[in-house]
Amino acid sequence: MVSAKKRGLGKGLDALLAAQPKAQASPDGAAGNGVEGEQILQLDPRAIRPNPKQPRTTFAEEPLVELAESIRRNGVQEPVVVRNVGGTYELVTGERRVRACVMADLDSVPAICRDVSDEDMLRLGVIENIQREDLNAIELANAYQQLIREFEWTQEELAEQVGKKRVTVTNTLRLLNLPAEVQRCVAEQEITMGHARALLALATPEAQSRGCRRIIEQGLSVRQTEKLASPNRDNPKPVPKDPNLVSLEDELRRNLGTRVTVRSNAKNRGKIEIDFYNLDDLERILDLLRSTH
Repeated sequence: MVSAKKRGLGKGLDALLAAQPKAQASPDGAAGNGVEGEQILQLDPRAIRPNPKQPRTTFAEEPLVELAESIRRNGVQEPVVVRNVGGTYELVTGERRVRACVMADLDSVPAICRDVSDEDMLRLGVIENIQREDLNAIELANAYQQLIREFEWTQEELAEQVGKKRVTVTNTLRLLNLPAEVQRCVAEQEITMGHARALLALATPEAQSRGCRRIIEQGLSVRQTEKLASPNRDNPKPVPKDPNLVSLEDELRRNLGTRVTVRSNAKNRGKIEIDFYNLDDLERILDLLRSTH
């Protein structure tokens, strides 16, 4: 058996959604067998149980309405994928299509029934949404975290599995360090992922929540949020700092994706402090520093 750590998500989805032979529907709704271990069916979309490991938790109403209208006019262009669990059908991929079919008041949706293991349910659901860019940043971060937990992947292995750069995966996972209020604002697109990353430079959850509310109330840009999150802002009487050091801090913060403080004394001696939030984040920063040599 192939190890879970070596099985690419994209390849798994390609195999799952491979082109299928056409078949005639039978009276009980089955369209016959495509390949061994699978069936092509016509199922009542209301009777299909949702994927219990579906990483997507929010579904925007307007795009669903548009999809439902398209399905009314043109039908379902791509079957959903289900599996048989104790005589009922459980969705593997195609949540939006099933919901849109219900909205369109259809009596049936084409479905491919396949043997899909429990361990594949989450992986296939995640990669389908990643490929179609359907997940918001918080849903994606939670899905990444669940994959790491369930399959014991490192961030590097996860990045390879989902076809993303390691730094992209790490920056997405760091969003889970934000307080729930800020995560909700990211999920509902009240602030962007760029805003959220800038807020991570603030020292406390309370400061991050205040910063988030200010972004929304004042319509701050990401650049303005980065200034808001400057480590010197909380000091009511900040000591004037060499603008060259301030510029250096800003450059290092942008390049390393974390808070950086440069301290210097009258003898032009000092130190550089680079914040990290967990061991994976430390490894990410070290990889960036090594890559400059």
